[in-house]
Amino acid sequence: MITFKPLFGYMAYYNITAKDLMEKADLSQTAYTALKKGEFMSAKTLNKICQCLNLNIKDIMRYDVDVIQS
Repeated sequence: MITFKPLFGYMAYYNITAKDLMEKADLSQTAYTALKKGEFMSAKTLNKICQCLNLNIKDIMRYDVDVIQS
């Protein structure tokens, strides 16, 4: 399953709040909630997150074989 744990770890380390990310990346509350739940994210949304934080896609997500999606 794809997980966004690397993104949330980065946010915690650099004290970036959900509100900060939503404002910087122009994300809706719905998009942020989907991100927290590990749900579908469009490439456009992922690109906006990477651009605003100056990160690579591998820095914000990873494939975790041990997590079973329900």
